[in-house]
Amino acid sequence: MRRTGWPSGAAARIRVWVRVALFGLFGLLGLPVARAIIVFGSGDPAHNTTPPSGSLTNSGWHWQGRWQFALGTVIGPRQFVTARHLGGTVGDGFEFRGLRYRTVAVTQRPGTDLQVFTVAGRFSDFAPLNTNTREGGRPLMLLGRGGPRGEPVGGRGWWVGDYDGVQRWGTNTVKGVVPANLSPVGDLLVFDFSATAGADEGCYSGGDSGAGNFMLDRDGVWKLAGVGYAVEGPYTANTNTAPRYGALFDTRGLWAGQPGAQEWLPDGPTPTGTLGFMTRISSHAAWLTLQASTQPVPGQPILESSPDLAGVFAEESAYAVDGDQRRVQVPVSSNTRFFRIRGASRLQLLSIEAGVCFLQFDW
Repeated sequence: MRRTGWPSGAAARIRVWVRVALFGLFGLLGLPVARAIIVFGSGDPAHNTTPPSGSLTNSGWHWQGRWQFALGTVIGPRQFVTARHLGGTVGDGFEFRGLRYRTVAVTQRPGTDLQVFTVAGRFSDFAPLNTNTREGGRPLMLLGRGGPRGEPVGGRGWWVGDYDGVQRWGTNTVKGVVPANLSPVGDLLVFDFSATAGADEGCYSGGDSGAGNFMLDRDGVWKLAGVGYAVEGPYTANTNTAPRYGALFDTRGLWAGQPGAQEWLPDGPTPTGTLGFMTRISSHAAWLTLQASTQPVPGQPILESSPDLAGVFAEESAYAVDGDQRRVQVPVSSNTRFFRIRGASRLQLLSIEAGVCFLQFDW
């Protein structure tokens, strides 16, 4: 099955991927193998570790928060989406813009790798969702956490490097779609590591699970188009050698997959690169929009503020509630504000503390 705009040989490898991508970004039934964005033009650990600028400004970096050892994307006033295979439970923390939010509910999308967590508190803003189903050929911003690229693989690319937990970015292009009938987790978007898309061309693996991948839509706005799911591999030149994950721009003649489930990637006149896969947001945009409209979980305190003590109080635009620690944190502002905490049960304010970047209320 061939699709217009796919890299040469990629369509023929979908059958192979259906078997190998179940290892996802971790290793089937194993402990996490943490890897992250590998950039074609640089092995410098500090490369692309700050928010992109210029034409890439507002391309998704600022809507990422730390979840587990990976990332999640804020999609509503109290919700973020991430990969289901990352796990995590209600009560775990989510770090976003200097505040640590406590998760209080989770909803998983059946038949997919998506899960949406609700937090106690409120996010100041959130990412727009892509609803355009004509993603092919559109520019991508890839995001993730992990180490830089590792040692080179003789004229083919690089093995993945050691995990360091640093957020990085790279660019790429949507190559096509894996439809739900060929995927165990619903529709997926595909990109490849071609070595022809400039110095910032990126490829991902383990540390990028759950991270947001943003597409530049035709209206000039970067929108959440995918959630990191899987990468092709691991690779080996012969089945007697342990396979390794890598960002390769030439996979011809290699074996892909774990021992006992390896398949040979056909040779040919044109190099084919490592394929990356992300859960397709446009296929689930209506469901995600519904999740993002969920009201606060009953029983959670609501922080309200007003510029005037005698004025109208409204919910604060950004704050985090930790029910276990009985604590509310809110970013510091130069504007005068009066606060009050509204809750379902009787609250007694015990202390107020001013930090470098936030105010803290204990009850």
